[in-house]
Amino acid sequence: MSELVNSQASAIERRLTRSLSSTRILAQGVRQHKGAISQFEVYADEVLKAVGGVSNLQLAPDGIIRYIHPIEGNEKAIGHNILKDDHRLKEAMLAIHERRLTLAGPFKLIQGGIAIIGRNPVYLPSEEGEKFWGFASALIYLEDLLKVTELDSLQKRGYSYQLLRPDPDTGIAETFARSTSPLTNDSYSVSINVPNATWQLVISRTESISILRSSIGYIASIFTALLIAWITHYVLLQPEKLRKEVKEKTQELQQLAYFDHLTGLANRRYLNKQLIKVLNTYSRNQKPAVLMYLDLDDFKKINDSMGHSAGDTLLQQIAVRLKNNVRSYDLVTRLGGDEFSILLLDIHSTRGVSRIAKKLIAAVEQPIILEGKPFAVSTSIGITMIPADGDDANAILRNADMAMYSAKTAGKKRFSFYNPSLQAIAIAKLQLENDLISAIHEKQFILHYQPILTQLTDKVSGHEALIRWNHPEQGLLFPDKFIGIAEETGKIIDIGYWVIKEVCEQIMVCTLTLPPHHRFSINLSPKQFKDTHLLENIRHIMQETKIEGSSLEFEVTESCIMEDVEHTSSTLLQLKEMGISVAIDDFGTGYSSFALLKQLPVDKLKIDKSFITDLETDESDQKIVHGLISMAHKLHLKVVAEGIETKEQHRLLKQYKCDLGQGYLFSKPASIKDLEDFEYKQ
Repeated sequence: MSELVNSQASAIERRLTRSLSSTRILAQGVRQHKGAISQFEVYADEVLKAVGGVSNLQLAPDGIIRYIHPIEGNEKAIGHNILKDDHRLKEAMLAIHERRLTLAGPFKLIQGGIAIIGRNPVYLPSEEGEKFWGFASALIYLEDLLKVTELDSLQKRGYSYQLLRPDPDTGIAETFARSTSPLTNDSYSVSINVPNATWQLVISRTESISILRSSIGYIASIFTALLIAWITHYVLLQPEKLRKEVKEKTQELQQLAYFDHLTGLANRRYLNKQLIKVLNTYSRNQKPAVLMYLDLDDFKKINDSMGHSAGDTLLQQIAVRLKNNVRSYDLVTRLGGDEFSILLLDIHSTRGVSRIAKKLIAAVEQPIILEGKPFAVSTSIGITMIPADGDDANAILRNADMAMYSAKTAGKKRFSFYNPSLQAIAIAKLQLENDLISAIHEKQFILHYQPILTQLTDKVSGHEALIRWNHPEQGLLFPDKFIGIAEETGKIIDIGYWVIKEVCEQIMVCTLTLPPHHRFSINLSPKQFKDTHLLENIRHIMQETKIEGSSLEFEVTESCIMEDVEHTSSTLLQLKEMGISVAIDDFGTGYSSFALLKQLPVDKLKIDKSFITDLETDESDQKIVHGLISMAHKLHLKVVAEGIETKEQHRLLKQYKCDLGQGYLFSKPASIKDLEDFEYKQ
């Protein structure tokens, strides 16, 4: 019963925490836009999709509800003054006074239904200091909140429940949700922590007994009594055996509840218990601790290429390595998937923590034999100091997760300590994700073009299209600021098709002024390259703009090609059949070989700029570049050098017979209009 009640309470608490985070995102948006969010409906819709569990979002400048999304069915709430509503005034004033999120309800709504509402007070800077602007609110219908639990199905299985909350005025517990059948004396309750209150969930087992069932029950009771008498006699004769069996079953249940079946490590539930214990212990003996949050880098590739059985074997071996590289009393847990955590106890210095993190990274990246082949994975680690980085288990885990993400985005195979700025970065990232939606709808993207020159004549033979984001607040953003987020959210596919169409329309305009065989080069992202509608959409755009394939070239990264060579070869072949040229971008940074290139229908290799940067001074780079060019020519492939910035680099590439080049030495990317009369003058 304890496990049952706790699981239902946890489900409610998790859903509330996640759903109410929408008010923080909304409040951050108001602050960033200095009191107004343009296209509130679009912004709110994206927040609702990202967070889930929220019926509507509201903005109430000066405490008066002015904006609601979705508005349908909620029209009656528009114009409602929260600060004059006697029923909810106390929670609203508490939110303003303490500058924190408060929860009001459950209560009956003006527009009908029973709901709870989280209100986050928003303050904006002014000459007199920070001034109260209004509320960012999220409304959650009670029935939607309860859907995340199994309370409804539990009723059908003979359980009863009640949800209680303290009355905000009297403090007396009042029931706001209950089963149709009443509670029995044999009940179990657990607290649910919500903003500015503590709810109580009580569950009991009950069954209605009919006369027939009652009669059967009496007969069964007599039989049971006889059976119990025999069992008691048996137990008295064998008490030691019974105690042993009880102990074994108890251990078995604990194993199921608190340990991961695959690795044998403790699980997330057990970690939560230990974190609470560590925080309570610290207040008495001042012993700090550290939580490390580990995520395996590119683990999905193992599952995709070798299958889940091989992935499971790898996880088991990683678990052993982690345990072998920490002290016996430190806690190693598997949180789920390819995520692990390590709770280091009684550790004081960040230097010591850093040493352990480096040791763990080195241990994880040692090759593992799977089906007779060696495989290597790496890990990224986020680190939180306890209690400095959080005063409850959820905050510590959340902050460690953010630190881990920071390590992963910084290049993987490294560790990062949590600091408060990561919270701001996470909010800014979410804001940028939402802004991307507006960017697509409002056509805020623009294309710049960089000339590609033949190395023999230094004449322009093509242009590479490079996207820029004309952000309404942050100004001109380069791809490194938003392409990663666009990839994560899947928006890169919409952006990619916009680029293809925009380039084709540009070709239509330039047709009369361009020399023959001039091609416009477009980068295809890995996600777009895998899109099942890629070829169909390209054909449609070409037909719509009346553009020949001979005017286009698509660049695909080397790493993207390696993920699925069979699919890659088929897609590239169909592009070639449409007259489109194909180039492999960033060549030399991945794992492809010239033997593989023989099998792929490609026309060009683009040597990554990392090999060009030190070409003048680094003999190794000179040999690599010269060798790449020679071998590519033997396969009848043309070679493009990226990032040419000096005349000496240009001279060496000519000497190595590199076919084409681009870089700041010739021209920075610019609008096609600015490049109309471009001519490279040595």
